[in-house]
Amino acid sequence: MDLTQEKINHWLIPRQRNILRPGTDQVPTQILVGIYTLDLAKINEVEQTFYIDFYLGLQWHDPRLDPQLYNQSLPIYQRNLDEVWHPNIHIINQRQLTKELDEIVHVNPEGIVTYRQRFYGELATTLDLKRFPFDEQLIKIELISFSYSPEEINFLGADALNGINNEISLVNWSVQDISTHIHSHYIQPEQRNYAQFDYQIKVKRYSSFYAWRVLLPVALIVFMSDLVFWLEPSQIIPQITLATATMVSLITYQFVLRQELPRMAYLTAEDKVIVGSMLLVFLALIESVTSINLVAEGYHDLALSLDAMLRWLVPLLFTALAAFAFWV
Repeated sequence: MDLTQEKINHWLIPRQRNILRPGTDQVPTQILVGIYTLDLAKINEVEQTFYIDFYLGLQWHDPRLDPQLYNQSLPIYQRNLDEVWHPNIHIINQRQLTKELDEIVHVNPEGIVTYRQRFYGELATTLDLKRFPFDEQLIKIELISFSYSPEEINFLGADALNGINNEISLVNWSVQDISTHIHSHYIQPEQRNYAQFDYQIKVKRYSSFYAWRVLLPVALIVFMSDLVFWLEPSQIIPQITLATATMVSLITYQFVLRQELPRMAYLTAEDKVIVGSMLLVFLALIESVTSINLVAEGYHDLALSLDAMLRWLVPLLFTALAAFAFWV
């Protein structure tokens, strides 16, 4: 067995070997889960992470926890987490999470066990950026029990406790909805399913900022290339200079914008607009060369007719391109 496999197996071994699960094998233990987001500070598209500050609460029933069995010198109903049975919960998409509270539980006289913890730091997420910058994303806190299957424990969402603070630090995004998803997670090295609970936050990007920052500059570059069709075909140097300058500007602008996104195997809506705009600008360059050659061969009127047609066709094509990329 290699070192990686040893780490995986050690990670998956239950930590409470000598503490049996409450109840019977036929009846799964119910785990009530509540997550409240205190702050959602940043979504990093390049790193595919987000920074979050949240409270996690777990609650389950263990009738074996009679307070009379415990040392009365300790605070009543308060025990270290490892002293009682617990579902062995891990946040599997964490990257750099910090715990703020002690690892303790509180037990009431009826055997209701309550665990509370505050976490803050980075979590990983998978972003679908096909409609960037008019996209919506679903970011998650993924809880999994590395000791028990869905047949052994049941996660229950505490709707009254799940939520998000009205005042968060996140900019350029709005929170649309909070939801939970309970399912199983298959771990290949163990060849078994484990119970999983997902706390999901649906966010929508504020698109107006990108419309001014991306769509408007690209539109100005394309319309600037359209000026080629308003020049006299015999003016060779101004036509070629204008067409090549707009092409270089558009290529440079694309490289600057791509620094804000990860490398992906697909084109975003923004990419489609920029690539389409490059084709339109290249069309202006090709038309300039064509009209110059037509004038040189004595077809001056034909060159003017070609210019007159394209000076209106290019803006219409750009408008259709933007509508298709961003809204379809």
